Order: sequence, then C-alpha cells, then structure tokens
Amino acid sequence: MVPIGVMPQRSYGSPFRRCYSAVMELLHGPRASGHVACAHVPADRPTPSGTACEECGGSSSLRLCASCGHVGCCDSQAGHARVHAVDVDHPVIYQMPAGTGFVWCYTDDRYVG
Repeated sequence: MVPIGVMPQRSYGSPFRRCYSAVMELLHGPRASGHVACAHVPADRPTPSGTACEECGGSSSLRLCASCGHVGCCDSQAGHARVHAVDVDHPVIYQMPAGTGFVWCYTDDRYVG
C-alpha cells in the first residue's frame, strides 16, 4: 500500500499523475497531492490581456499565462495556452479567473497551486 501523499513509483504517464493528484487533493487537501509552488511560478500575477483566447476568441475554459498575461484556451479546446507556454518558455498558467482555480506548470507537468 502506498502512504497518503506519496506518488506510486510505477510510470503510468501524465494522465495517471493528474488523476492521482486530483483524487489526493479532493480527499486530503492540496499538500497531499503535491500541489505546492514550483520554481517557475512568478512572484506577481499579471493582468489578463483580455476575456477571450487571443488566438481563437474562445471564451470558456481559459488559462492565464503567469509570466505575461496572455489569455489562451485549454487543451480540451484548441490548446492555445499550451502553445503559448511552449513557444515563449512561459511554463506556468492559471485557470481563469486567476486566483479561483488551479495553477499548472508545463515544465514540471503538475499542479503547483
């Protein structure tokens, strides 16, 4: 049996890690799932560039770049937030509205807040 808050060591890939983290957070709070800030999270949160995805105009499931304020859509839509993060090396995003949802680091491939 795996102790609470310890990620199983078998390699199940990213979908398993995200599911495991979500379940652990629901059951035991954010520290149990490993949702702690990483070195990539900027000290200050930027102002969003708008209220829709800058590339496609989508207005649901938006993500805010933690470095520059770019607003992009999530991976379940066109994935413009991820494209921006990879293209300009801004790895951390906030679920919008920022401060009310999760924080994700693409470099670490995990929730960080």
